[in-house]
Amino acid sequence: MRSRRIVATLIGALPLILALSATPLRAQVQQSTSPIDDLLKRAGDAFNDLNYSRADSLAHQVLAIGGRITPAQRTRALLVIAAASYPEEQGAQRRAIALATLRQIIRTNLALKLPQELTWAGLDSLVEEAKRTTFGVEVGGEAEQVVVGPQGTARLHVRGSKPGSYQLTIMPVSGGSAAIVDSLPTVSNGEFTFSAMRSERPVFTSGDYAVIVTGIDASNHDTVTVRYTARVDAPALEFASTAAKIDSSKLLPEHTKRFGVKSVFPGVLVGAAAFALASSVKAQGNIQTKLGSDSKGAAVGGVLALSTILAGFADRGRPIPANIAANKAYGEAFKKSIVDAHAENRRRIAEYRTTLHIDLEAR
Repeated sequence: MRSRRIVATLIGALPLILALSATPLRAQVQQSTSPIDDLLKRAGDAFNDLNYSRADSLAHQVLAIGGRITPAQRTRALLVIAAASYPEEQGAQRRAIALATLRQIIRTNLALKLPQELTWAGLDSLVEEAKRTTFGVEVGGEAEQVVVGPQGTARLHVRGSKPGSYQLTIMPVSGGSAAIVDSLPTVSNGEFTFSAMRSERPVFTSGDYAVIVTGIDASNHDTVTVRYTARVDAPALEFASTAAKIDSSKLLPEHTKRFGVKSVFPGVLVGAAAFALASSVKAQGNIQTKLGSDSKGAAVGGVLALSTILAGFADRGRPIPANIAANKAYGEAFKKSIVDAHAENRRRIAEYRTTLHIDLEAR
């Protein structure tokens, strides 16, 4: 019995609990509505109340805010102005203003379709007239595009309400030279294609970019410029380093040291010994000559000394097979390191990725 009373009490208190729990949610929803959206809602309510001048005034207040409004908010404000300028009530119609406003929207929104709460048959007809008589440009493409290597390309499709020529410019928001400039001849539909690398180096650096498409009507040279924003992720492309030449300080000697100057002293000793020996020997019998024994000793000693010294300077040392083999292996390893580094750099270039996040909502 007691448990039933508890359950009944909880059931009775349930509406109050739900009401209390819903209060923060309603407050959160109300807080999430921006002042601009609130102005647009009030403008729409004024239009529904047939207060067209009030709707027009509130919509113009939104446009006066300028850069703080989003493209969607700007379009909504223009739609309210067009609808308030051309309602069903004939006495309140301002056709020229409505048509000019619709043309302003169509210049960057060829697929314009009025929301049901703002339109009627006459305004729909005015939209079709604006489309027929206005040069407009619309750009499409994937919102996220990954471009790989020098051969990869990003693509943006452009469509005009009339044949025209088009130019694409992508440049950093922070300023500087354009990263991409491309153009299309006179067409109604065309596609821009561009690489994210030039001469095997990245065109972009990571950051925010402005994507600007300009169309020129082929018949009357009317010009439309559409702006979009893009975020580019382009990491630095780092290359494997290679030495310009082999490090000779790491080479081992391939021969023992040469005698060189060290051969002078032995040469002098040999020459002196030969001279001393020749001086102590007397010529006898048939080997006598017109030269005295002293002259012969000096000549022989000098020849032997000079020959010994020359032989010492000509000596290149004995080969050291182990060092020769080690130097050869080091040279081959150096050549291989260069080949490997070049191959690694080619791989890094071929696999380099640039990611473009393009917001294709016209500014």
